[in-house]
Amino acid sequence: MTAEMFDQEKYRLAVIEPAVRNKNTPPADLFVRYAFDPASAPSPAAFDAQVIAVAKYWAVLQTKGRAYRPLTEVLLAAHKTLQQSGRLTVAYFVQERDRGAKEAGSRLKQAVEDLVAGGPVVAAATVAAVAAGLGGGTAEADLREQLRRGRVRVIDELWPLPASAPPGSAGLRNSRKVLGIDLSVAAVAGEQKVRAGFKLRQGLRVGGEPLTQQMFDTVKDRAAKQAQDERKTALDSVLVVLQPLFAAGKLEELVLWELMEAVRPAAELPMTSVPRVAREATNLGLDRDEAAEFALSVLMRRPGQGEARPGPVAEVEELLAAGSLRAAERLLATVAADDAGDLPDRVRAVSRRVADLAAGAQREIAAGRSELAAEMLTAAVREAADDTDLAGRLRALAPPPVTGVRAGVGAERVTIGWVPSAARTGGVTYQVVRTRGRAAGSATDGDVVGSTEGNEVVDDAPPAGDDLRYSVFANRAGGAWSDGAAAPAVAFLPEVTRVTVDADETSVRAGWTARPDAARVTVVREPDGAVIPAATRSGFTDTGLRPGTEYRYLVRVGYPAAGGAVVTSAGVAFSATPQLPPRAVPDLSAEPAPEQGADRLRLVWTPPESGTVVLRRAAHRPRWQPGTELTEAEIAGYGEPLDGRAGTAPNRRRVLTVEWPAGRIFITAFSVGGGRAVCGPTVAVTNTAPVTNLAARRVGPAVRLSWDWPPGVSLVRIRWWPADADEGARPAQEVDCWLRAYRDDGGAELPTGLGAVRIAVASVAGGPGEESTGVPATVRVAGAGVPVRYQFVERGAPFRRTTQVVLSCEQSCPLPELVVVQTPGRIAPLRPDQGTPVGRVPAQRLEPGRPVAVRVEPQPTRGPYRLGCFVDKREPGAGGVVLMGTPGGH
Repeated sequence: MTAEMFDQEKYRLAVIEPAVRNKNTPPADLFVRYAFDPASAPSPAAFDAQVIAVAKYWAVLQTKGRAYRPLTEVLLAAHKTLQQSGRLTVAYFVQERDRGAKEAGSRLKQAVEDLVAGGPVVAAATVAAVAAGLGGGTAEADLREQLRRGRVRVIDELWPLPASAPPGSAGLRNSRKVLGIDLSVAAVAGEQKVRAGFKLRQGLRVGGEPLTQQMFDTVKDRAAKQAQDERKTALDSVLVVLQPLFAAGKLEELVLWELMEAVRPAAELPMTSVPRVAREATNLGLDRDEAAEFALSVLMRRPGQGEARPGPVAEVEELLAAGSLRAAERLLATVAADDAGDLPDRVRAVSRRVADLAAGAQREIAAGRSELAAEMLTAAVREAADDTDLAGRLRALAPPPVTGVRAGVGAERVTIGWVPSAARTGGVTYQVVRTRGRAAGSATDGDVVGSTEGNEVVDDAPPAGDDLRYSVFANRAGGAWSDGAAAPAVAFLPEVTRVTVDADETSVRAGWTARPDAARVTVVREPDGAVIPAATRSGFTDTGLRPGTEYRYLVRVGYPAAGGAVVTSAGVAFSATPQLPPRAVPDLSAEPAPEQGADRLRLVWTPPESGTVVLRRAAHRPRWQPGTELTEAEIAGYGEPLDGRAGTAPNRRRVLTVEWPAGRIFITAFSVGGGRAVCGPTVAVTNTAPVTNLAARRVGPAVRLSWDWPPGVSLVRIRWWPADADEGARPAQEVDCWLRAYRDDGGAELPTGLGAVRIAVASVAGGPGEESTGVPATVRVAGAGVPVRYQFVERGAPFRRTTQVVLSCEQSCPLPELVVVQTPGRIAPLRPDQGTPVGRVPAQRLEPGRPVAVRVEPQPTRGPYRLGCFVDKREPGAGGVVLMGTPGGH
């Protein structure tokens, strides 16, 4: 832009006017201040001409009135400073622009951070005020964009908040309290639905739906069917206020006002914030986004716009709504007739209704229907609570008595319950009185146990003894008491507490705590039914008992009763068994039990003659030697117990399978009984790396094994059992195999015999006395059959020859049933199903040196045939032998 092209009007609108609105602050960008086009770099001559032209225009504006004078004075003073310092150059303008941009960016960033920290919404006026300090319009656009990215909404129009409560709504606060609701609209829409969410900004919507007249009618019909009480009166009062506001489309104003009242404590806190106030509104059900806008509007509200002090008319309405009819009548007399409107008619209507209720109550009293009278007086007092005469007449009417009084005795207390009074009004309280031997004659005739508005009271300190009577009296509005209703007599006979029992070899000692008012304590011992004569109020010692016998004791407490008698409690039972001193556990062994799961350890021991065995696990060996006598407290301080139910192993031994943690542990068997303990043996076990890839191959009466050795292991222990041996049984044999011998022999060979066996191979770690084995690898190997030889023999003359199969063995064995089959041709059969059966050998016992010969009957054939002998696989036990022989035939 050159001097000739300088558009003064455009410059005034684009630069001067915004600067005036920005409190006469010149643009920080010198290019903008001097009307240069930021998209083009002017020549030195054009730059000088433009600067002179703009400065002259400032001088002209200064003479045109007061509107521009403050700004132009600032502009001309700054221009002179730049001129005198020689900084009216393009280079300096560029330098200042860069510096200003950097500073503006830093200030903009800080401003955004401050505004984002204030909450999810910010007022447009606040944004404009902050932007003004950053340079004006362009800064405001940048600020809005940065806030949008930070998810902060700029609210251009705050909510129009009401300055006071809508007419007639001042008394709703008490009604809401009676109904248990936070907002009056919940009386129509439902408290749960309102709390679930509602909106206000575009009209009241509860659960996404507007309120309808049908909803009001439904609530009114439901209220009309209710009995008259405090809740019905409160609901009627709320509906009377809500209905006209709904019809006039002003229900939102009431909801807004009640919301403002609810959040006021949070809004008036020092250093409060939009999120804090919004949270209060959200808790009441207001939509989360709207709650933020609402909170911002509340906090931005101008001073002086708060609730105005109600005038006399409003005060009369508040008194009328609050049930202070007489005070409303007195204040109404001071209100000018022109200002009162229909208020006198409304007050007179309430007064007539109260008078009618009072007259009706008097008629019901005369007719003997006092509860109907109380219902009418309650309704009258609700609207004229400040009428002392009505309140006094109501207090004079006692409610009906309660029924079904019951008293339940517990260990330390008595619980009294009853069926509430059939009073037709609310506000009934109950008082429980305790007496002995007779029912109470009045609400103060005895010991007052407690008062409640419910139907249950607990007597925490009843006197011990029998014939306790509990009576219940009803009271309404602090007035007359009803007749009493009493529960059947009960006996409170508390037992002894804090019972402790201890037994040694031949005696039992017991202790307890008895109440100070106990007359005596008796103890009976079973099974002989003997009375313990040494029993006192604090315990007994029973001596001369048989070890190993369980004794049962019943402790009963006696309390004084009327006439000097003593009544006795049901009693507390416990048992104890005298025991011989515990003997140490004689042996303890530990071995892995992989068949019960990974990392499981099997512990086996022989029970001692006396005492209970306790196994404890620790990371270190115990300091006591086997046989050392200990206390149970000393044992409890060592390691941790191994829990579980022990089973029975062969030879009366006991077996317990427990978890086996990684690393090295020590397990000790203790024997405890009679308050004493004895330390037993300790085994050390280490969960070492197991052998892998265990393989077995039977070679007649022997089994050859191979496996992969784990790193660092040079010794394994091999154990084997008959295949049908019980878990926990001692192994049939056990051998150790060293790595060198394994390598020299190419494996390990076990003389297991011909029977089926179960083999376990476990790595061994540690030295003598500290040896431990790892989780064993196991394998089952089937048994080998006993060799039985057979041959076919022909006997007799050529034309009378017979064929026999002859069987022999070198080891006694049960011979299963055999079958001989014939097949044509010269190829012998390999299986019994490859030929025709021509003979059978019955099952029998085969002994060495006593061969068995059985005749077979080959079928006539024209060509050659072959005979074979096989075990009949269909018979049980057929796999116990191995047939070896030569096929027969021609």
